[in-house]
Amino acid sequence: MKRGSFWSWLWIFLGALYFLLPLFGTFVFSLQKIRDTLSLDAYQSAFADPLFIQTFTYSLRMAALTIIFSVLLIVPTAYWVHLRLPRLRPLVEFITLLPFVIPAIILVFGLIRI
Repeated sequence: MKRGSFWSWLWIFLGALYFLLPLFGTFVFSLQKIRDTLSLDAYQSAFADPLFIQTFTYSLRMAALTIIFSVLLIVPTAYWVHLRLPRLRPLVEFITLLPFVIPAIILVFGLIRI
């Protein structure tokens, strides 16, 4: 048994817990249409809605189009910057991180005002 094996498994377990625990909580919450009662009533009413299939397929189409357009935009840009404009690499990396940073900053300022 390797020396770092325990720590590797510990970090894998913590990472899995970090990602799976919120999913489990969301699933349990979705089963509680009536407070303190676990049932599939919420799913039954969602699937019974006549607009469910239409809105679900619209969401799937938008997700696929978002992935396609992102790949079509990011791959050529990364290729061009890597080969032709290596000095602009820090700027491009900064710009690509902005969508992850700005919502957190807005959340902090909103909490400060409250």
